[in-house]
Amino acid sequence: MMFALAIIPVLGMVGAAVDYSQASRQKAKLQGALDSATLAATRDLTANSSPEQIKAAIAKTLAAHLNSTTGLTLNVTYDQNQRRVLATASQPQKTYILPVIGISQIPVGATSHSQLGRPYVEVALVLDNSGSMAGQRIEAVRTSAQNLTTKVLDMAYIQGDTRVALVPFSGMVNIGAGNANQAWMDTLGLSPIHSENFSPAGNRFTLYSLMRNVSWGGCVEARPQPHDVTDSTPTVANPATLFVPGFAPDEPDDNNSFYNDYLSDTGGLCLSLGKNAPLSERQRRICKYTGANPDQSLANGTRRGPNQMCDSRPIVPLTSNRGTLTSNITAMTAYGGTNIHEGVMWGWRVLSPGAPFTEGRPYEDLENRKVIVLMTDGSNDHIGLNNMNNSFYSAYGYSVAGRLGTTSSTKAQLIAKMNERTLLACTNAKAAGMTIYTVAWFVQDQTTRDLLAQCASRADMAIVADSLEALNQAFNHIAGSISRLRLVN
Repeated sequence: MMFALAIIPVLGMVGAAVDYSQASRQKAKLQGALDSATLAATRDLTANSSPEQIKAAIAKTLAAHLNSTTGLTLNVTYDQNQRRVLATASQPQKTYILPVIGISQIPVGATSHSQLGRPYVEVALVLDNSGSMAGQRIEAVRTSAQNLTTKVLDMAYIQGDTRVALVPFSGMVNIGAGNANQAWMDTLGLSPIHSENFSPAGNRFTLYSLMRNVSWGGCVEARPQPHDVTDSTPTVANPATLFVPGFAPDEPDDNNSFYNDYLSDTGGLCLSLGKNAPLSERQRRICKYTGANPDQSLANGTRRGPNQMCDSRPIVPLTSNRGTLTSNITAMTAYGGTNIHEGVMWGWRVLSPGAPFTEGRPYEDLENRKVIVLMTDGSNDHIGLNNMNNSFYSAYGYSVAGRLGTTSSTKAQLIAKMNERTLLACTNAKAAGMTIYTVAWFVQDQTTRDLLAQCASRADMAIVADSLEALNQAFNHIAGSISRLRLVN
């Protein structure tokens, strides 16, 4: 009898050791599972996440990590202002020996919280709006760009954490005519390229104001080298860094080798010219613009007049306003040439914290990601001509000025130089902290495919898409990649 009475506490002590050891292992397992579940849930948090959604996500992950959810209770609180998820879970552990002393289960609990950082994302959608994009292609771009925009904005923990800029491009980039008086514009005609095509020197804004029924369309020329591939701050102290309004000069009358004759050479305040007056004099004189009504009809894949090659819609700076982005994406049209170089540069500039657009967060902000998504359906384009200008007017003025590093009138040589500037622009943008995705959509030219592959930040960030549906798939892939990228700090 004495032995029988003594064995009960002995069994209790042994049972306690066995059952509590088992409970300890279960607690460790529950804690690990809860930590994983809480972390997984916070990765998917957005400003619109509800406590119920977060709890459901944690419960799903817990179930995947635990052998059984019998008796499991879970409580979750979400402090949106602090971006913190707090989860507590309990699950009683069944005992096997302790029931002899009246203990049938041991409470097991775990607590976990995940304090989010606030990773920001800034995305520049640099989208080809050239003439080859007409029809189904521009429609597909509108749809895909809208889907990507929605996904990026939905990544925000708090509205404004993620923002999108829109950079449509064709032969030039339109930075918005409303920016004419900004300090970074060459309003005084100081840039060395401002009067490149005029004699005597003329202020382009003044020339626009002297004509009738026309105003500056908002496009700017590429800055002279090396500023055409850098984010150097525009300043009056260094006039070459200022942005010069696009102005295609009126080309000489009565000559079949010129394609932008939109005024009379002897109009305005000009005196008559002799029959043998040099073509260069006919083109450069500024007296003909006063009171003139320029021909602005569509022709040669662009339009005549001083706004020649200015065919895309204006840039939309970084914003989280869905309505603004939707309306501007919907309004994109397809017309004009292709200048990938200028598209890249303005994609960089809208993300830069400095002028001309200052919405971008500082480069030093380690919680921020700056992403360029560059899409084109074709190659860089330039037209060489057998006349005194050696080319069509472009973002680089005329080829004869040598601003691309050549005065050639050969199309292949001009495009090769544009490709060089494009690649250097990509290289410099990546060195400044930009992550670049490229989408070669219906691009058959291998040189351009290789260029876009080199422009991208990594090989897997250079996508080739050869169907209408493939563009949306490419943009969906990029959205998923950006979502993962924003969590890496």
